[in-house]
Amino acid sequence: MRKYLRLGLLLLPLLTLWGCPPSQSAKKMPPLFVITNALDTGKEPSFLVTKDFDLDKNLDLVVLNSGDHTFSYFRGNGDGSFKDPVVFKTGADPICITVADFNTDGFPDLAELNYRDQSVQIFLNTGHGGFKSMGEVLYPGKIPINLVAGDFNEDGIPDLAVSLRYHKVAILIGKGAGYFNDPVTVPMRGQPTGLVIDDYNGDQHTDVAVALAGSGNVGVQILWGKGDGQFEPSQLFRGGGQPLTIVNIDANGDGWTDLVTSSNSLHAMTTVMNNGDGTFKSLRDFAAGEFPKFVAASDFDGDGNVDLVVSNATQDTIAVTLGRGDGTFVYPPVNHYVDEYPQGIAVGDFNKDNLMDIAVACRDKNLLLILTKKNLQRASLPTTS
Repeated sequence: MRKYLRLGLLLLPLLTLWGCPPSQSAKKMPPLFVITNALDTGKEPSFLVTKDFDLDKNLDLVVLNSGDHTFSYFRGNGDGSFKDPVVFKTGADPICITVADFNTDGFPDLAELNYRDQSVQIFLNTGHGGFKSMGEVLYPGKIPINLVAGDFNEDGIPDLAVSLRYHKVAILIGKGAGYFNDPVTVPMRGQPTGLVIDDYNGDQHTDVAVALAGSGNVGVQILWGKGDGQFEPSQLFRGGGQPLTIVNIDANGDGWTDLVTSSNSLHAMTTVMNNGDGTFKSLRDFAAGEFPKFVAASDFDGDGNVDLVVSNATQDTIAVTLGRGDGTFVYPPVNHYVDEYPQGIAVGDFNKDNLMDIAVACRDKNLLLILTKKNLQRASLPTTS
């Protein structure tokens, strides 16, 4: 029996939504991507990030292997292929990773979250094609779920925000050289899951958008940053029935950062539109596949509108859902079949052809697949329902 990703297991039993087809649809489109590479990972690869870690102008990949408590670092060659991985030991049951220059030496570092250990470890970039654990273990609080890095007190040193299951987000202010102050918690109105950061109200301070799921209040809550490491929680905004993951997106091109959440147990996605006045409005839920897990945003078809790619874990697909530029998305999505139980997704131009590609971790086959963008013209789409 499959061992589901720990995020899903943290939630109490949920009702099942048997589909909510959107009113706007288009004829089925051919695949936009083709699988061009398959990379062997550790056991049960899950969370995935991309960055030019060695500063050679080629995108690299880091994937967490939750089954053997490691992460694999793949250095990119710039042509869509990657060197053999270098494997690093983590704490027990790694579930999330974020990238920032924690020691301000110009090289991107890693902060890695371990579910079973309830800990965060910092891996500093050696600048020579690898990472080195600092050895210091951070304990943000009980049952950490997700983490994100940002400069919350505007001192030029990255800080951390960690979602904790029991209605809190922990803020760890960076001291430099990869060290952090003790966590300070901010109470939330529900059980926090996914986190993203941006300036959502235009006051030039970094805010944190938090997805809330579980047995209590569900939706999205914003932690309004004050620029000094302090936050003011917003009201609760509707943002999906049981949102586990959340992504930034300017869905209607108005310059304000909107949000999209995925509720995997409800097989639904939700666009949460930024009104530009400190409030958000949720649009109608839409379908993008079965058991959507991770989401990424980019303009995949080159029409200037931001699209979504979603890993559908029980359907063994990744689905590209094309944006219309008004906050809504085309139905049906463009499905691409991959190996079993796809999880983390990373988006980037891995082969330098100026087209966005996709990397996806396939947990049950211990593989990292590279899907290269086809240079196809977009089919015409209807503009009205």
